[in-house]
Amino acid sequence: MAAASRPSWWQRWRRRAWARDGAKLLLFLLLLGSGPGPRHVRAGQAVEYLKREHSLSKPYQGVGTSSSSLWNLMGNAMVMTQYIRLTPDMQSKQGALWNRVPCFLKDWELQVHFKIHGQGKKNLHGDGLAIWYTKDRMQPAGIPLHLSHGEQRLPQL
Repeated sequence: MAAASRPSWWQRWRRRAWARDGAKLLLFLLLLGSGPGPRHVRAGQAVEYLKREHSLSKPYQGVGTSSSSLWNLMGNAMVMTQYIRLTPDMQSKQGALWNRVPCFLKDWELQVHFKIHGQGKKNLHGDGLAIWYTKDRMQPAGIPLHLSHGEQRLPQL
């Protein structure tokens, strides 16, 4: 008689499945309710996002060293996992990092974080630091030709 009142394996499985599905539904609703919600963008505001082909972030593994890299190194530039060294701590050295992919974006912003360190920092023996946005890339001389001949402005791109 005790065996007749005992639920069958099917009934036990259904109860367990219902409990699991109920827990899944509760978890889904909790996750759904805990999100930041829809992002409202007002007129005049831009949504920020990074374009992978124009961005660099740590660790810098493979930057400039493989054929699949989106960046080219020139001169004395050297890539480490936590930083990119453009020049060693000596005068008259040049280094550059160039993006291989042209930028066709209408509106964009450049954010650069840099640190100057070494023996030259004490007396500022460096030869300078420049960021170029040019139509032609990778000039072997290091300085775009229109600037090396006395013109003081970048051409319109």
